[in-house]
Amino acid sequence: MGAGAAHLRAEWGRWWRTEDWSDTHVAHYVLNDQYRTWMRFQQRHKAEVQQNIGLLKEQQKHQRQAQMMQMNLQRQRQRQGRYGYGGYGGAGGASPAISYKMMQWASLQMRIGQQEFRHLEITPSMLHIGRGQVRARRHWAAAGWLLALATVWVGLWWASVTASLSVTLLAAAAFALAAWSAGGSLTPRRPPVPKLLFIPPAPPAHTELAAEPDSEPQSFPIRDAGRDPRQAREAVRLALRKEGAKVAEVLVPEETAYGWKVPLVLESGTSGQLMGVLKPLATTLRVGESQILARAADPHDAALMNLQVLTRDPFADPPAYPDRTPKSCSITDPFSIGVSIDGEHTPIVLAGQSALIVARTGGGKSSMVRAMAEYTTACYDAVAVDIDPKGRGLGPLAGCAVRSARNPQDAERELQYLLDLANARIAALGPTEDNMPVTAGSPAVIGFVDEYPELTKRGKELAIKLTRIGRKSRVTLVICTTDATEGVMGEAIGDALGIRILMSCRKADVPLAVGRDDAISRGWLPHLLVPSPGEWEPADAGRYYCVTPRHREPVLRYVNHLPAGTALFIAQERTRAGLPTLSWPSTSTTTPASTSTTTPAAAKTPPPIVALLLAAFATHSDPEMLTVSQLGDYLVSVDPGTWGKWEGKKNRPLMIGRTIQAHLKTAGLTVKSVRVTTLPNQPTGYRLADIQGALS
Repeated sequence: MGAGAAHLRAEWGRWWRTEDWSDTHVAHYVLNDQYRTWMRFQQRHKAEVQQNIGLLKEQQKHQRQAQMMQMNLQRQRQRQGRYGYGGYGGAGGASPAISYKMMQWASLQMRIGQQEFRHLEITPSMLHIGRGQVRARRHWAAAGWLLALATVWVGLWWASVTASLSVTLLAAAAFALAAWSAGGSLTPRRPPVPKLLFIPPAPPAHTELAAEPDSEPQSFPIRDAGRDPRQAREAVRLALRKEGAKVAEVLVPEETAYGWKVPLVLESGTSGQLMGVLKPLATTLRVGESQILARAADPHDAALMNLQVLTRDPFADPPAYPDRTPKSCSITDPFSIGVSIDGEHTPIVLAGQSALIVARTGGGKSSMVRAMAEYTTACYDAVAVDIDPKGRGLGPLAGCAVRSARNPQDAERELQYLLDLANARIAALGPTEDNMPVTAGSPAVIGFVDEYPELTKRGKELAIKLTRIGRKSRVTLVICTTDATEGVMGEAIGDALGIRILMSCRKADVPLAVGRDDAISRGWLPHLLVPSPGEWEPADAGRYYCVTPRHREPVLRYVNHLPAGTALFIAQERTRAGLPTLSWPSTSTTTPASTSTTTPAAAKTPPPIVALLLAAFATHSDPEMLTVSQLGDYLVSVDPGTWGKWEGKKNRPLMIGRTIQAHLKTAGLTVKSVRVTTLPNQPTGYRLADIQGALS
């Protein structure tokens, strides 16, 4: 009996707190409340319609009665010989306006009768509010019952003590009997679920009509599949289903050195929708965030995709750096900057190609630059120029650079030097040469520009100009930046460079550098790579995607890290062996050695003024002549301190012409100016042939 009494008290507490009602009870209560509210509105609307229709009928009835009375009056007048002006014209029937309004109300009544109740889906907040309403109603009901019982009991005591004692004893006996009965079964009471007052068109959530939970097996980590392709396929299939990916079929996976390559067939949509679930898919399969990749498997089948799941580090054992002796390589030969996830090398050619490296801090940029600089400094026909406006530049390999700059101002001057050199090389090309031939005497120049955003505005302009003529002059740049947007680069040139390398970077940089707005949906995912926080945790440092003339697909790759101590030893060895020298080009035309010889005069370095004039002609594709104003525009862009004194003045052409003549006289050359008769006002200019003739 004691246990039963405790159980009754617990049941009272459960009833008071509405814990005896499940979410299904509350959902039925809320839905029924929705239905009752809807029925009240329906009844109110129907009553309003009926009332309006009744009023209109009354109006129509009164109008007809009035018309009948008028007609009777007119007949009486006709019999008496008195004709009214109206005749029978006043008996036109009921008013059309009343008939039209009745038709409208009847149409509304029909629509109301055709309406069906549509329930609102039950949400957690609705369940919380509904339970609170039930609890409040119970509290008010309990308060009412207690007040009524207390009133009756007091009334009995006032009327008869014997009757009140008898009722009290009966109540105590009833409670004892209930406690004894409850002591035999201490099961918590669960009242029946309120029946729905309507038939829903679809099973509402949290109700007895709700669909049974799917018996589909739960997803599991792909590592639990071991080496069984069927289990790996099932793990991927369940994970894709859980994340809501629109995949029609998961084909048989292929085990690789890094994990699994799983072919998929998309059900609908685009590949970009699959890219959107890669992050949650990595969580479901219990792999790293950047260890699930996807790309198109067949250019002729947009629905076929390859999903690559990395369960092991594919670059745990990269190939060692080749041992390159000083001056043992050529910059015109391809060399590998890393290995792909499929175990293939990544050959590139730096001669005549500028490169862009986009990487966040910790992305592995230093390893990539060091790999390119290591090969460049091993070539007999290439020199490295180290430009870093804020940093250490090439670091341990800096001793192999023939020129260097370590602040924004020096970097600007160095870029100006390289641009002048490139223009001079183009001016020195022979009539049968399209590009500067790379030899030990005229080596290719590779300028490594680190921290590109830290360059001055003019420095960025010079770098952009240099990238446009680098192929012809063999003076190119390797640009490193953390941001590839036009606001930082100065111009949107990311997709214009021959070699583009994307390491761990921002999502916004991907389409700019790849050159496609849909780059991410096609599988270019460098923004998912995790940068290294420090030497103690490499993370995804050194991993990258690249666009080169030989590589156009989004394949994950890795550049091996060259230790600083090894790089310093290599630099010292190559410095002792001697580095290629960088000299100003000859302006003579280059012809095959079997048909011509080089005169001593042709081998001399041209005076600076001649080199500048030839470079100005080269920027205009070597026309027959240029005006002094055209030459002045180039000279001002190269050296505004010397040639920009007369900007905005009327005598600018005259002063620039005199200054050119003064520099030519100082160099011991005589070049006469001519009138350009093909232009208005016949301005003064110079012929290219006269400048080349004076030099030779």
